[in-house]
Amino acid sequence: MPNGRPVPLADGTVLDGMPAQAPHGGQPPVPMPGPVPSPSGVGANPNPAANGSSGTPGGGTGPAVAAAAPRNRKPLIIAIVAALAVVAAALVAFLTYRAEVWGGKTLPDPASIAKEVTDANGGKASAVKAKDVTDALKAKGLTTKTVKVYSGQDVGTFVGYSGAQQGQRVKAGSTVTVEESAGPGVPKGTVGKNVDQMTELFASMGVPIHYKKIIVTDTKRIPENQIVATSPADGQGVPEDQLDDGIDIGVAVKGDGIGADIIGTDKGKAQSDLESQGYDVTLHPRLAAKANVGKIVGSDPAPGSDVSSGASVTLYYGIDASGVKDAYTDTTSDSVYGDGLLGSSAVAAGTWCNNAGDCITFDAKNEDAQYGNGQIPYGQGRDGIDYERNGYDDMLIACDAVQQAYCSNKKAGYLIDGDTGAFELMPHQSLTGYFCGDDTPKGGDGSFLGGCTGDYGYSGGTFDFDSVMQGAQYRMQDMYVVVPVGAKLDQLEANGYFDKTALADAKKAKAVDTTRPFLLYRDPKQYDKTTVDITSMDMQNPFVPYNGYSGDEASVTKFKPAPTDASAYYLVGTGASYDWSSLPDAQVKQPSAKQSGNGSGGSAGTASFKAVADTYRWENGDGSDYTEIVVKADGTFSGKNSVANPGPGQSNATADRVESKFQGKFKSMKKNDAGGYDLQCDADALKLADSASGKSSDPYWAVDPCTTWHWYPAGTPYDDMNTKVEVKSWLVSVSGEDGDSWKTPLLINDGGKATFQSYRQ
Repeated sequence: MPNGRPVPLADGTVLDGMPAQAPHGGQPPVPMPGPVPSPSGVGANPNPAANGSSGTPGGGTGPAVAAAAPRNRKPLIIAIVAALAVVAAALVAFLTYRAEVWGGKTLPDPASIAKEVTDANGGKASAVKAKDVTDALKAKGLTTKTVKVYSGQDVGTFVGYSGAQQGQRVKAGSTVTVEESAGPGVPKGTVGKNVDQMTELFASMGVPIHYKKIIVTDTKRIPENQIVATSPADGQGVPEDQLDDGIDIGVAVKGDGIGADIIGTDKGKAQSDLESQGYDVTLHPRLAAKANVGKIVGSDPAPGSDVSSGASVTLYYGIDASGVKDAYTDTTSDSVYGDGLLGSSAVAAGTWCNNAGDCITFDAKNEDAQYGNGQIPYGQGRDGIDYERNGYDDMLIACDAVQQAYCSNKKAGYLIDGDTGAFELMPHQSLTGYFCGDDTPKGGDGSFLGGCTGDYGYSGGTFDFDSVMQGAQYRMQDMYVVVPVGAKLDQLEANGYFDKTALADAKKAKAVDTTRPFLLYRDPKQYDKTTVDITSMDMQNPFVPYNGYSGDEASVTKFKPAPTDASAYYLVGTGASYDWSSLPDAQVKQPSAKQSGNGSGGSAGTASFKAVADTYRWENGDGSDYTEIVVKADGTFSGKNSVANPGPGQSNATADRVESKFQGKFKSMKKNDAGGYDLQCDADALKLADSASGKSSDPYWAVDPCTTWHWYPAGTPYDDMNTKVEVKSWLVSVSGEDGDSWKTPLLINDGGKATFQSYRQ
């Protein structure tokens, strides 16, 4: 041993049987039990090889090395292998989860779908359509259902997931509901809600929103600030040709007159209450839902109107199928026909809409006429025919009341004569009308007089049919079947009124809701044949109900479509419409400022400019000078400056005017803190026509320079407007009306230092 000290080995044993010193001065390990080596150096262990050494470090036959216990590495290896297996399993689980092999499916992010669509379109960006999302979901093995919701986004655009969020995991095989934009509209269930709950939603619709006051007399029944009426009706979209008009929302306010709360009250009580207040009241029937039979469903003047005592008021009360014949019956004592069945009535007046948002509106006229309950005028048909001829506005009739006001033949087979409670509506002229190669109906007077040649065709007192009716045809024209609540629909179907194939297909579809009145429009697109040549004077027109005089009922073309929930047009509004433009503006709390809801940080796409689309005007007090601007839904605008140039003795109103035209566009818009929009004008797109001489030295001052503009909805407080222009003083000087806000939307050009007010002629 060096220096007489034991030599430590790597595993902690020592030569000469002595334990190694603990490292760093620690306590030495406890000696292993066993005999102590003799001083002679001869080990007590008879098997030195058991210590892993055969002698001295030099390999000689020196002193024996003390034996150490063998180290078992198997458990450690097993533990390491097990740990690696766990890690590997976790990694596999993580990767397979990420790959959606298990644990459900992730609802895709529309942004990723948008990129795929853009790439597929050669780099051309496009809004994500609902169909793009449903295709992506189906690729994941998920079932989809698409529902349409009203929004400010273009029709067909993806709005969101119903009851879920993008990135959320859903169970494999489950059904995901995708919301598809139906364009702007009034969500179903709006009427009856507090207006403050709806302002933010309506602000996102991308069309002008007009809040109007509607009077209620019983605020316990209808609290103030509750929405009582809308246009379009509750649950309906804004028609394409009315996007610039936007949405009207009637908000309840306490007042006197014909309160909106009259709707739904018993007809007798409503009549007696108004008569006790001095009103002259007349009752007229209207078709109504089951819950409103016998109750008030509308009035003229409209419910919510401020009407002075002593005025005449018409109340419309609901009826079902049992009241239809009475609504078509003349009961006046001076009628030469007695209680005759009339051909016309306004009982079906109102707005009827299908689930797809297509609406049909029937107006009423002559309700104070001598006979019956008025008429439904019908000037322009859905079939494209102009029924208004020679200043005569045609009407819808339920039977062959052609040359007289009454149904002339009880054997004719018209539904109004039957006992199902349903009835038909046809243009008056269609019962005797024919065509001679164009879209102008002839023969609406009930005869073939004039024919297709313009010649009366009489020779020797005999009508020469062949000479004047060459090329004449009967054509399928508009027809409606109206089915009131309580009508015998099963009997109507069993009687063979509907086409057999159409009826069989209808039985497989969702059934129509018979608790609501509905009508069906005969759809020419579902027929292979919609015209037939006229071959004789006695030939039956197969496209109108059997007339009881010639032909037979079996030859009548069967009706398509048959009734289903999808084919039905349900009654959504009755009575006289509100005159929205005459109602005072309601002051409502505007929603907090938000960026435009198009995911672009406030930059608006073309559809977003629908909110400000309107006609606006700046003018001076004497009418000598005005600038008018028309903003379209795509952000483009055009307009003119008009200057009066009066001659001797002429006023500004009668003088010739000098006009200077311009056009341009807004390139972006975003929400501002006052509930309106800040718009950026594209200065490069502003085009100014050459101006003629006139009073104004610069006819374009109101629009040029074209930099930052502001739009504010009606009723926005002046103090909330962030603009360099003195808005209030100008409006007061022009109109003489003072106040804290203005009654119409305002468009302000900060660059041109001009305020334009919404101007609807």
